[in-house]
Amino acid sequence: MLNIIGRSIKGVAFDLEGTVINLESLHHTAHLLTARIIGVKLPDLTSIDEITNLIPHFIGGPRELIAQEIFTLSNKEASVESIVKLQSQTYHRFLAERNDFEPRKGFLKFLESITELGLKTSIGSLTPKDEAGIILGKSGLNILFNSDSIVLREDVKNLKPSPDVYLETARRMGIMPYQQLVFEDSPRGIQAANTANSLAFAMPVYDNEYVRRELDMAGALRIFNDWREIDLNRYTSIENRRPLPKS
Repeated sequence: MLNIIGRSIKGVAFDLEGTVINLESLHHTAHLLTARIIGVKLPDLTSIDEITNLIPHFIGGPRELIAQEIFTLSNKEASVESIVKLQSQTYHRFLAERNDFEPRKGFLKFLESITELGLKTSIGSLTPKDEAGIILGKSGLNILFNSDSIVLREDVKNLKPSPDVYLETARRMGIMPYQQLVFEDSPRGIQAANTANSLAFAMPVYDNEYVRRELDMAGALRIFNDWREIDLNRYTSIENRRPLPKS
């Protein structure tokens, strides 16, 4: 068990894409390629701040909102539904072509550490099951996480920032949501965790002022950029910067 700012943590839930496995470049390349196909020219990935100014949900999605934002910038000849379909097809092709699905550096050791502490673990992701199956299988995470503890898009009614996914991960771990620590890479995910009454740590892929500001405003208790930064022995010394959710 961990004690973080007065909370007894009995389980840890992880977002999948970005947080555990960095597939953001695949997602983002698919979004940019889709936009280009329908005549919307966006900056390249070296100018992520410029992109997020045009496409606010570019980091963290979901795909439908990104499609809507691309549609708004377009000549309106392609529908939102056709943009979503093209994004999905492009991303699926990228997934099929790629074999490097290793978790981010330090994650496996961190997972081992919390398991040794007796903490339960879960995955809370809005990745569709067909895509998640490829990612979990190629990365080996399907062996490390019990299938019953993996919550995916089809398992919940409302998408992040609604709390559904993290209410469900807590339920499947057999703990109360306020006994759960969540790791997320997007502001919407952080909001979902906080709304579920869980503590939320951020593990973004991008390290820049814009991303950190958005995560902080969303309610991230701490922001890390590498799993190797996290020292379990220092958890109890983390200070809360905002009112604790009511338990």
